[in-house]
Amino acid sequence: MKEYINYLKRNKYSENTITTYKSILGIYKDDLKDIRLIKKRLTYYFKSPNTVWTHYNVISSYLKWSKDKRIELLKEMKLPRIPKKFMVVFNKKYLLSKTEIKNMDNLEKINKKMIIRFLFETGLRACELKQIISINKKTITLIGKGNKIREVFHNFETTNKIKTKDVTTKTIRLWTKEILGKKYTPHSIRRSHATHFLLKGANPKMVMMQLGHEKVETTFRYLQLSIDQNKKIYDKFY
Repeated sequence: MKEYINYLKRNKYSENTITTYKSILGIYKDDLKDIRLIKKRLTYYFKSPNTVWTHYNVISSYLKWSKDKRIELLKEMKLPRIPKKFMVVFNKKYLLSKTEIKNMDNLEKINKKMIIRFLFETGLRACELKQIISINKKTITLIGKGNKIREVFHNFETTNKIKTKDVTTKTIRLWTKEILGKKYTPHSIRRSHATHFLLKGANPKMVMMQLGHEKVETTFRYLQLSIDQNKKIYDKFY
C-alpha cells in the first residue's frame, strides 16, 4: 500500500486526497484478502451514498493500480444512487467585490485576495498553484493531475500582483473561507470558473482544456445553475 501512496504523490494528487485515500484503504486493510468482505462493508456499513461511492472509487483505483483482476467482481456491485445536489458557486461580480484591494489591506491580505482571484480566473486546482513551471503574459505552464503538463490562459495583471505561490492546499482552503465566505471551498472557485465561462458562451472544449479535464462530460458536470438561472435560459426561448 505504501507503493500506491507514493504513486499518488508522483502523480501530483493533493495532500487532502492522499490523506483520504490512506484513511479509506486503512479501513479495508484486512478485507482486501476477500472481495466479498469489501462488498459487505460497502453495502451495509454506510448510510450515505456519497460515502459508499468515495470508498468504492478509492478501492477500485487501488485494485486497478495493483492490476488485481478482482476489480471486475467489484464492478458487479449495485451502488446506491447519489441524490442530485446543487453545489454552491458565485459569479464574477461577487468575486471582484470580495477581492477588491482596499487602502487598509496589508501586503498579506492583498496576496490572499489575488490568489483567490487568480484561481477563479484560471480554474486551477489549489494543489496546482505550487506546480507552475513558467509564466508569460498570455499563458501559464504547469504540471497538473497525473503529471500532465498543460498550458492555461490567465490575467497577467492579477498574476503579477501575487507575491508568493508557495501555499498549501490547507492554507488556500482557510483563505477561501476568510475572503469569500464560510460556505465556499477552493473547489467552489473551480466550479465557479467553469460555470462563468460556460454561461458566457465559451467553447466547452476550451474550458475542458483550461481545467485539465480529459472528457468534456466532466466539464459539463461542473456547470452549476440555480433555478432562477435555468428559468432565465428557458424564458429566452418562450
